[in-house]
Amino acid sequence: MNYIAELKAFYDRLELNPLPSPAIALWHALMSIANKTGWQQEFTVAVSVLVLKSGLNAQAIKRARNRLEQDGFIIWRSRGGNQSAVYHLNSLVVQNSIENVPQSEPQSVPQTEPQTEPQSEPQSVPINKHKQNETKKDIPPISPAERFGEFFAVYPLDRNRHLTENAYAKVLLDGIYGESDLVESAKNYAEYCRIMGKDREYMFRADNFLSKEHFKDYLPGKYKKPVPKKQKNSFNDFPQRGYDFEDLEKQLLKNNGR
Repeated sequence: MNYIAELKAFYDRLELNPLPSPAIALWHALMSIANKTGWQQEFTVAVSVLVLKSGLNAQAIKRARNRLEQDGFIIWRSRGGNQSAVYHLNSLVVQNSIENVPQSEPQSVPQTEPQTEPQSEPQSVPINKHKQNETKKDIPPISPAERFGEFFAVYPLDRNRHLTENAYAKVLLDGIYGESDLVESAKNYAEYCRIMGKDREYMFRADNFLSKEHFKDYLPGKYKKPVPKKQKNSFNDFPQRGYDFEDLEKQLLKNNGR
């Protein structure tokens, strides 16, 4: 499966068949896990793991996965006892390709003469095959996200990995910026925070860094290494006084002679 292509197909389908937010969150969590398994046909995952990755509670996960199965996004089965359920993600790219293939149109003008030779294959078959090939060409040849781990490792704030991974994929989906751009922007932002001494509480969250397009300010060619501000010496704030040291010496000698 192609992560980016599946993500695009998912949001294309939501335009016509909306899902509740828990189902959307669970689908993203399952996609992330499937990606880490190397896109195995089936994989097992515990509900406790899905709770952490989706932000849902156990009951919401059970309702959401039933909705996803009902709408054809996934297939899952319980194994009973304390064993984790088995999941299979249906390829939305394949489903959308099949659904978008138009049916053969009837001939508007009837044939005046019967065909003398029977056709070995119905006329609609080659037309459908041709349309399927055209549909496949419409799918953009986008490579799956391969450097997200590197991006997340160099980013100065290691929080919200799941949300960050989704935001990272959406930026790539636009096709304007590549993975090398995003990785370099994360490195530059980390350098900026280090030089400026930014506390973690004032740093951009990684998902907001991408979704709110802060990363553009730190892209190669636009980012400029900052110059740290010089710290003021607190003693410099006191006014300087002028002293006549010879007069002070005379006064001291005079006082000692008493």
